[in-house]
Amino acid sequence: MIRVPRWPMATTAFLLGLMHAALGLYWSHTYRIPAVGLLAVFVYLVVLSGTILLHKELEIPNWQGLLNLLAAAVLPRMIEAQITAADFGTYATWYIGALGVLLGATALRGQLYFAWGGLIIATSEIMLWESPKNLLNSGWLGLVILVVIGHAARLGLKVSELAIEQANHEAAAASIEAKRAEVLRTTQAKAFARSVADVQTILRRAVAQKGKLSEDDRREALLLEHRLSDDVMGGALITPAISQSARLARLRGVDVYLMDQGILNTLPNAELEEIRQKVEDVVNDQMTGKVTVRATTGNRWRVSIIAFERGSKVANVDWKY
Repeated sequence: MIRVPRWPMATTAFLLGLMHAALGLYWSHTYRIPAVGLLAVFVYLVVLSGTILLHKELEIPNWQGLLNLLAAAVLPRMIEAQITAADFGTYATWYIGALGVLLGATALRGQLYFAWGGLIIATSEIMLWESPKNLLNSGWLGLVILVVIGHAARLGLKVSELAIEQANHEAAAASIEAKRAEVLRTTQAKAFARSVADVQTILRRAVAQKGKLSEDDRREALLLEHRLSDDVMGGALITPAISQSARLARLRGVDVYLMDQGILNTLPNAELEEIRQKVEDVVNDQMTGKVTVRATTGNRWRVSIIAFERGSKVANVDWKY
């Protein structure tokens, strides 16, 4: 939500509202019953204070919007009975401008239906009392403009809030992706560090034998190649136990593919251990064929394990988490 400096805006709006209240106090002595004018000013100040000063959040509650609508219905009826046709177009009708401030603030603070409902009710009463030909001279146009401005400002704030929320969401997603990539790089670096000694051993044998490796050495080099591939692609799937299971399965002739795009590091440890145990069990149980484990984005599931026996087109394991 957008945080707008509250007191500068509230002070400006309240001072504008007080100006109309001061006009009401000044003109009350011209009314048939001055006390009615004073009461109208009091009612106006109560609802104006509640709308502008009372609530900390930008959007005021429904009950405040309802009070403002009732004030828009009551104030014209209270004052119009106290003035004559000669007072049309003077500040004796101060309540029209006052309702503009009140209903404009009501719209700005999120109660659009009450703001426009109050405008419609007040307009109807003004037209019935002053007649349509005097409507434009009464200050009614300013009332409409203030409500429109309040409505437009509210919509502008809403659009800005949505844009900021979207930007925050994208920034959070980018931060998560960056963290995921960092964890993946760290995991890969550790895995390579574990494999350096084995790579050096194979290289020394290759040099010593002038590239003519024995059958056992070639098999060991191939297994090392697969292990390095696991270290690069396997991410959080790779543990010493899974690496050993994959090695034994490959010695049996099983093709094992392990892929984690970095999403497993976001899981709680209990869930991650459950997934790892399932992978280990499936790889250990597979005697021939192929096992593919993928932890990728863009699917309804986090991890899928699919295993086929050699020559079969029907998976003997199809597990998704």
